[in-house]
Amino acid sequence: MRFAVKGTQIELGFWFAFVVCFLLTCSDNTVIQLTVLFSLLHECGHLLSDCLFGVRPQAIRFGLFGMTIVRAADLRLSYRQEICTALAGPAVNLFFCLLFLSAYGIKNNLLFLQCGIVNLYIFTFNAMPVFSLDGGRALEAFLQSRLPNENQIIAIQKIVSLVCISVVMCLGFIILFSSKRNFTLLLISIYLIFALFQKCGT
Repeated sequence: MRFAVKGTQIELGFWFAFVVCFLLTCSDNTVIQLTVLFSLLHECGHLLSDCLFGVRPQAIRFGLFGMTIVRAADLRLSYRQEICTALAGPAVNLFFCLLFLSAYGIKNNLLFLQCGIVNLYIFTFNAMPVFSLDGGRALEAFLQSRLPNENQIIAIQKIVSLVCISVVMCLGFIILFSSKRNFTLLLISIYLIFALFQKCGT
């Protein structure tokens, strides 16, 4: 489905709508439902940051892997603005994490604790300086503002990404061996490795 809002093209993919509706209506797992909700709020953080810098998105696409903000080809942000926009999403989750954990300390409500932990996970994952993640985008903009050589920038990003992915993979193996069935982090590691080498062209 496609429609326009004040000149911005909104595209809702079938699989996005299907997955969100399924998780919100058919799943009785509160953590999954909260993850969907706060992931969308995470993306709204990026969108708000763009708008604050005077950049109206050309299109907003909702697909199977979340929301993608498409800027016009002639629109550019400064390196500092790129860093702020990249980290705006994780900042939203960090804010909600601190808010709900504080509320849990006052009210001792399990739902507040779940909200806080979900936001902590989303923040930690997206803030990692890995290719294809928000932290990786921020690192790339920072390096571009300091180093003139593109090959050096890519090399540093590769090393930092591989170190972070190695840590996630090790944690994945530990969780898998202890739980005997939870291989979520291992799948995430494989996805990050694939995205890394796809972007690097190696």
